[in-house]
Amino acid sequence: AKPLPSDVDPITEAQRRLHVSAVPLSLPCREEEFAEIFGYVESKLREGTGGCCYISGVPGTGKTATVMEVIRYLQDNQEDYPEFNFCAMNGMRLTSPEQAYVEMWQQLTGAKATAEHAMKLLNTRFTTHSPKRVPTVFLVDELDMLCNRKQSVLYNIFDWPTKPESKLIIIAIANTMDLPERVMINRVSSRLGLTRQVFQPYTHTQLQTIVASRLEGLSVFQADAIQLVARKVASLSGDARRALDICRRATEMAEAAGKERIGMEHVTRAHKEMFSSPKILAIRSCSK
Repeated sequence: AKPLPSDVDPITEAQRRLHVSAVPLSLPCREEEFAEIFGYVESKLREGTGGCCYISGVPGTGKTATVMEVIRYLQDNQEDYPEFNFCAMNGMRLTSPEQAYVEMWQQLTGAKATAEHAMKLLNTRFTTHSPKRVPTVFLVDELDMLCNRKQSVLYNIFDWPTKPESKLIIIAIANTMDLPERVMINRVSSRLGLTRQVFQPYTHTQLQTIVASRLEGLSVFQADAIQLVARKVASLSGDARRALDICRRATEMAEAAGKERIGMEHVTRAHKEMFSSPKILAIRSCSK
């Protein structure tokens, strides 16, 4: 986290605050989901048991951000909660589903191993009694990417937390709701004891709140311009990242035109530019 320099003009500051990677101080519109996930992780840590929390929802609905916020809160107030280790991996960054074992073993122990060996080591670790072991909260993002023919990787990820000795709390994030059912098609899915959390797409009022909270203290946007972005994005996907991107692009267009405030025309142009692919533009400019 880097503080923003204080000597920048309002438009540049708005661009920085609207960047998707900028971490806001709080996450508006996801308080209920935060409380659910926080309550789940805290209860498992206090009990000293393992478990799996499965979070699904379309992209850009704050799934990863909310989980990271929960972890950050637990780490900032660690004197009030039991000790734990936090690890995270992203399915998108792995070359194959089996690489998940390598990544998990490396994050837990710092040691390297081949996929097959790492799987056996992890299996031994999670089934062996170890009273001194600190619980681990493991975030597995983009879980959909770990599907293979036998679904063995996903099965293990769902299965290990159920072992009494594991002290492993898995937080799995995916875009599809029925992934656990598909994995467990021939196995007993009831014993998984999955806790589920579904993130609904943001509504236009929520998107408006999110953008407005990022721009607090700056008056570079006309209110109806933010509302227009919120309504357009909510009608298509409800993806907060998309709304932030459009607003950021609109500030760049206004800056290039030498304007100090971002109005409807900038937002409309930014939206058009972002939602029309080069292929469509090429076809549009062809002769009949």
